[in-house]
Amino acid sequence: MAGSIQRTGLHAIAIVAASAAIAIVTNLLRADGIPLVTDIPYEIFAPCKDSEVESEQVRPDELSKTGEQTILYVDARPPEIYEKEHVQGAINVPYSALFGADQKDIDRVIEAVKQKKPTSVIVYGAYADPSSPETKVDFGKPLAQQLVEATISGVRHVEGGLDALNKAGIATVKANGDSQ
Repeated sequence: MAGSIQRTGLHAIAIVAASAAIAIVTNLLRADGIPLVTDIPYEIFAPCKDSEVESEQVRPDELSKTGEQTILYVDARPPEIYEKEHVQGAINVPYSALFGADQKDIDRVIEAVKQKKPTSVIVYGAYADPSSPETKVDFGKPLAQQLVEATISGVRHVEGGLDALNKAGIATVKANGDSQ
């Protein structure tokens, strides 16, 4: 019995090796074969820089006590969620798990920082995943890190997103134009 199992295993290995050899030879002989090693550079989707500086986390209650500070809010949520409600004056910079934020949106934040000269740039981005409402997605921290890597100073992120900011009394605007 053990010899039969061993023989079957060796036959399976021989079949796999022969199939792989035939596939490689066939691929090499074809003019349009798939290269074993690509001749084009790999594309990295999300920016993965090793930054020496990281964005800091800020508690929402610290923001309600800012006094004379100027804050620029950046919302990392998808546009359709941003439109329903967002912090008054926030810039929407949708963040993608695969691609990060679009460079044109990062440039909009850089331009807003130049114009408004805020003391802090506060990024928030938690929301309920539409496909699984009990699951929270929070892109505030990765977007804040991307902004830090774009050499924007004073960037901090809020965990808990808009819900946490609402609880702290930060003014928001709803889709119907009401302020809260």
